[in-house]
Amino acid sequence: MLVVGIAIDQPDVSQYARKTRQYMADGNYAKALEVGSASDKTDHGLMMLRVEALGHEKLLGERLFAYPLKGRSGNMAQRGGDYALCAYLIDKNLDRFVAELPKYYQPDGPLPRYYREALVLYNHLRTHPRIVFHDNVMDTDYADLQQLERQYSDPRERQMAVFKQYKDTYWYYYDYLNGKPARR
Repeated sequence: MLVVGIAIDQPDVSQYARKTRQYMADGNYAKALEVGSASDKTDHGLMMLRVEALGHEKLLGERLFAYPLKGRSGNMAQRGGDYALCAYLIDKNLDRFVAELPKYYQPDGPLPRYYREALVLYNHLRTHPRIVFHDNVMDTDYADLQQLERQYSDPRERQMAVFKQYKDTYWYYYDYLNGKPARR
């Protein structure tokens, strides 16, 4: 009975993928992006379906890291544009992201949220950044995140505290998700 109860409570990623595919086949990409959006469960296949739906809606750089991600970017970079930029971010390759960004966007112009977060992070990680980027609000948010991290010596407590406030940021993804932390 306990096993049945656990199985019932587990989100069914394959059902999410099936529903997402169905909405996408109907051309309803916005509805496809709602499927399982409150769940933290995913697999690489569902991640790639969401990438496709976000790309169709032109929201990759604005919403990708609000979803759980699993695995590497695969051949997304070959598609160019936001697919390539998000592929570099998924793979935590900030140098390549920064090198390619000017092909698609003016770095001092309007940028999607996750590109701005990646640039703030990049500017904090590099002594001589290739692109110097400042956004007063994001710089302050990132400083607050760093201050929060310094309050916890235990890595698990640190991650939980950061998760509560920054779970849908690129910064959280970069340091805590999809593999070992990129720094520390």
